[in-house]
Amino acid sequence: MVVKERKAPFLSKSKYLDGLKCLKLLWMQYHAKDQFPPTDPETQARFDQGHRVTRLFQTLFPGGIEIPGSDDFDRVIRETQSVLSLKKPLFEPGFRYKNTYARADVLVPGKGGRWDLYEVKSSTKIKDVYYPDVAFQKYCYEGAGIKIGKTYLVHVNNEYVRDGALDPEALFVREDITDEIGEWVERVEPDVDRMMEVLKQAECPEVKIGLQCDDPYECSLKDLCWGFLPEQSVFILNRIYKKKAFQLIEEGILDLRSVADEYPLTPSQRIQRECHVGNRVHVDASAIHAFLQRLKFPIHFLDFETAGDAIPLYETSRPYQQVPFQFSLHILPSWDRPASHHAFLADGREDPRPELLSRLEALLGKTGTILSYNMSFELGRLKESVEAHPQYGEWFRGIEGRFSDLIVPFRQFDYYDPKQMGRTSIKNVFPALTGGSYDDLGIADGGAASREYARVTFFDEVSPEERARVRKDLETYCALDTQAMIDVLKVLRAAAGG
Repeated sequence: MVVKERKAPFLSKSKYLDGLKCLKLLWMQYHAKDQFPPTDPETQARFDQGHRVTRLFQTLFPGGIEIPGSDDFDRVIRETQSVLSLKKPLFEPGFRYKNTYARADVLVPGKGGRWDLYEVKSSTKIKDVYYPDVAFQKYCYEGAGIKIGKTYLVHVNNEYVRDGALDPEALFVREDITDEIGEWVERVEPDVDRMMEVLKQAECPEVKIGLQCDDPYECSLKDLCWGFLPEQSVFILNRIYKKKAFQLIEEGILDLRSVADEYPLTPSQRIQRECHVGNRVHVDASAIHAFLQRLKFPIHFLDFETAGDAIPLYETSRPYQQVPFQFSLHILPSWDRPASHHAFLADGREDPRPELLSRLEALLGKTGTILSYNMSFELGRLKESVEAHPQYGEWFRGIEGRFSDLIVPFRQFDYYDPKQMGRTSIKNVFPALTGGSYDDLGIADGGAASREYARVTFFDEVSPEERARVRKDLETYCALDTQAMIDVLKVLRAAAGG
């Protein structure tokens, strides 16, 4: 791609981080913005969560002044300059220095005319990528004449347990990185100079796909840059290390069907290759039969949907703790009788776990297998729920041993269909084995279920009609997850000879 040369822009913090990740990504941000896909709901939800976390931290500085606006950089800079002399905490002040522009989450007047810088993150620990993030800001602010004293990275305390009203002081951890940030600041100017030279180029720099595409975050241009790969690429080989896959790409082996017979593959990878080459389904009938023999009727097909946020939503919950707000339960009494369906969907902002546990205690009975797909998730959520509500402890211990995991035959490659495209989740196994689909649902995956429930329950003011629509979509989606397990199990039974 070639464009006419034009004056290069200044770099914001996000563009600088893009440039550290990939110079092609940076160049495209300026010269080919139309090639970027729209922000997906998952990413937008992550952005929204970050904004909520930052706003909550800012409440710890009463009397602070927020600098509004986002797109009009000159206006933000003017308004920032107009309040600096007030010596009050500033939220989102903007500064420009040479070819850089940045806004601080929080600047607080410190000692000796200096300002303390707080960068707020919604994660529960400090990550390496945060250091160049803060270094870029400090470089910009000090270049603009703002003397920085202390520098803090603020993150969420994952040991905080909500007890009554939110306690922001206890929720956040402030890490003083003043002594560590200096060496990072020294790197900023040469990095910026290098990036500005790239932005002046008329032609997009050539950058091969590599580990940087997913590190430290997945690139928004990944689909575009990886578009040359065939659908059945080497990347769908089970548990293949990225470096190994990139080595195959370098050797010109893009399609897993082109991997040589003598190439060292794991047993599961070899099964995949043979299935894709021959376009056939692999079935280990004896292993599947043994799995089926371990199941006891009535079989209880159980699936949870959960919600968790950096800021705990419920009493006795921690940041990011996934609290179950919904379950679907199909009970299959025998192979030749239809399953009954039971469901629960919390209503309101109260802790849903007591009612959920009470309903399950009544429905799961004392006999029969409890079957989940990737059961560690359901068991983990039940264990956490019982820890918060210990009156159900004895009941949980009584049912814990009845759990079985439907993912096992697929994770062990006792059954593999090329239509799974290397994946073993129910979202891939169900369509591959049965021809069923989630495509026409209003909510089609667990991430969307979590986001939509939290959105209409906690975050957005929505109409009764909108809320009712989301709740109906949640019920339809969760019910399909357990029905899908029944349908998949019956395919396995048929494959094992009935």
